[in-house]
Amino acid sequence: MLIQGGMLEALGINMYTSLGKCLVEFVANAYDSNSPDVRISIPFDRIAEARQKLRAAQKLKQKEKGGQAEQKGPAAVDTPVSADAAVTEKVLNVPTAEPISPPIALPDVSVFEETLGPDVSIIISDTGHGMSPADVASKFLPINRRRRASANGAETVLMSEGNKRHVMGRKGLGKLAGFGTAQRITISTKRAGETFRTIFKLDARELRVAENLTEIKIPASYEEGAPVDEHGTTITLLDLKPDAVKSSAEKINQTLAEAFFGIKPEEFAITLNGDPVQETGVEYEFIFPEDASKTGDLVTDYVAIPDLGSLKIRYAVKFRKRGQHLSAGRRGARIYCNGRLAAGPSLFKLPTGMHNFHAQDYMEGIFVADDIDRLGIDFVNTNRTQLREDNDVVDAVIQHISDIMKAAISRHAAFKEGKVEEEIRETETGKMMTRIINNLPTKTRGPASKLLKTIAGRYGAESVEFNQLAPLVVQSMNAGEVLIRLIELQSDPGTIQRITSELSELAEIEKSDSLKLYRGRRNGIIALRKLIEKGESLWREKGIEGELQNLFKSDPWLIKPEYSNYVTSDENLNKLASKIAKILNVDKYSPITNVDGSYDKERPDLVFLMSDSASPHVFTIVELKSPTLPLEFDHLTQLKKYMGKVEDFISTELKKPATVNGYLIGSMPDSNPKKQSEEQRLLLNEMKKREPSAEWEVIGLEELLARAQAIHSDAIKAFEAHLHESASDGSITVDSAMAGGVATSPSVPAASTAVGQGAALQSGAMAVNGSRPPKAAAPTQGKGQQKKGRRGRHGARR
Repeated sequence: MLIQGGMLEALGINMYTSLGKCLVEFVANAYDSNSPDVRISIPFDRIAEARQKLRAAQKLKQKEKGGQAEQKGPAAVDTPVSADAAVTEKVLNVPTAEPISPPIALPDVSVFEETLGPDVSIIISDTGHGMSPADVASKFLPINRRRRASANGAETVLMSEGNKRHVMGRKGLGKLAGFGTAQRITISTKRAGETFRTIFKLDARELRVAENLTEIKIPASYEEGAPVDEHGTTITLLDLKPDAVKSSAEKINQTLAEAFFGIKPEEFAITLNGDPVQETGVEYEFIFPEDASKTGDLVTDYVAIPDLGSLKIRYAVKFRKRGQHLSAGRRGARIYCNGRLAAGPSLFKLPTGMHNFHAQDYMEGIFVADDIDRLGIDFVNTNRTQLREDNDVVDAVIQHISDIMKAAISRHAAFKEGKVEEEIRETETGKMMTRIINNLPTKTRGPASKLLKTIAGRYGAESVEFNQLAPLVVQSMNAGEVLIRLIELQSDPGTIQRITSELSELAEIEKSDSLKLYRGRRNGIIALRKLIEKGESLWREKGIEGELQNLFKSDPWLIKPEYSNYVTSDENLNKLASKIAKILNVDKYSPITNVDGSYDKERPDLVFLMSDSASPHVFTIVELKSPTLPLEFDHLTQLKKYMGKVEDFISTELKKPATVNGYLIGSMPDSNPKKQSEEQRLLLNEMKKREPSAEWEVIGLEELLARAQAIHSDAIKAFEAHLHESASDGSITVDSAMAGGVATSPSVPAASTAVGQGAALQSGAMAVNGSRPPKAAAPTQGKGQQKKGRRGRHGARR
């Protein structure tokens, strides 16, 4: 069997596409050689300068090509047209006077074949045991050497020379990592007791074209006069690839710091340009479990492997302080084996619909599972981002880690609820809202405080959302805010006394209205729950998107508490454009058109407007999907397309400051990856990569229900209790409170429109049109009853 040079592409260049990943492999080799340290030298300034020169040369090359094309342009236009061609153009109604645009040229990617030249290099050096010429031939040069294999082939060689360390290496592929970053690699190595250094060079350009790598001869040279006691290895990367070495020092430090865990600097120190590699500037507000928080160390646990035994792990789950959120690719659990990252970061099987799920934006879990890598079977994928799935050992470990993260997020939620009171006391908006709440009636004070803490816990007491939502919530609790406002403005006592009697009657009326409002909100939550249950019973059998749309039109606060009405519902983009222009006071504009010039007739489901005199308008597009069908990647693409078109229209035609956000709402895909389609997996991956600041969000119906219950349930219960108490003393009857203003939606049982009556208590939402009928239900997707057990308690379809 031949091993052709193309193997370098598959195992070197394509697996180690960044400098950070490349360096991780060489650091691991240094560790396995029993070196006390590894020193990395990267001339960042020289690399940046060389890359800049290369870019400038590439731009000049493109400019010269463009000039040549322009010179050829007129000649092409003036070329005589044959009679046959003229007839053809006439038949096809193509005017002969207008030249046909030339095809768009493919991008010139030749720059990726360039290097930064021989004068810029990266050096990795260690003082490990080094290699003799025989070691080089038998251990370093063989590709895919099984480092841990004993004479009988079993993986029992788990320790380094002298049994000093559990080794990190296994497959013998790390040596190829350098070719992902450089075209040439020079290795200089020496063992103690020898008087010479062994030096050999590898050139990817020569090896890539080899018919059989096993027949390539790698000549070695020997540098005499080295001190006898000297030992170690130095690797020099030359002819660096410009795109592979663009990472900053901070990025490389971060990659190396996260790739290794639990190795004390006094045992093995990693330095970059003389500075120790370590995670810096990170503050944690909460660590789970409590024992890990107290000791600062990992706690021990055991994973039960069905019918096989148990496997020891150590772990801690940490939550960064608000404002230090992790990028999408760094959230979740990292699994380490023998001090090196073996899988992750990943959320694994963490359900997306759980309470406080957004805490995962700040969560990093450290899980040490050394035994996985010491069982004699390779459970770690070659790229060390995932474990090999579809076996009992890994399945049990992943499920156990997912359960721990779920428990950590739950405990973090409880922690935030205690912490949030302090945050509210320290912010201006929080102080003001607290003063208002303290002046509310006793029965109202508790629910108002809970609602305030819920919003602060979800968004942060210093966030824009808190500053917008907190006044809305407090205002909706009781009309006595008028009196409170007078007190805050330090009105004289006489004035307050004179109007108190007039306000008393008003307060009683508005208290009754508030009861009706929150009664209606309870009905809205019940209606949403019934639709979710209906979606489960009709799974893939019948589309009920219209019912969901009707519910949100009647009760838009289910989406966000501050929504009370919509701009458009199921109307094409040009009708939406007309209403946006009217809102923004723009008289003249061009319609939204397709590439062919036709009017765009696509129809977003719902569009909301949030307006604040101190900030630009915020438009929110809501795309709904039937509760009977799982959300897919195409649905998110559709939402983003709507957002892009509206945003382009506002900026180019109306030239007004505005923000366009979007929500995709529907049933989440199944939590079992084996039951997910490719489109569903793409959607879930896109959600994992979503940054907290993204202008779009995917919300499962179960999560939407949980949000609505968390924000409104306390107030609903308090007002219901007050309703019955008031009924007992005759101030208001239960029947009148239930009936007044609580209409039923034509398509959703018990869906309330009472929120319309309470719209005056809200601010910033505008109604423009809501008369268009809902879209028809989606066509039937299949028949037969849903199988029992399709959705677990935390099924990902929510």
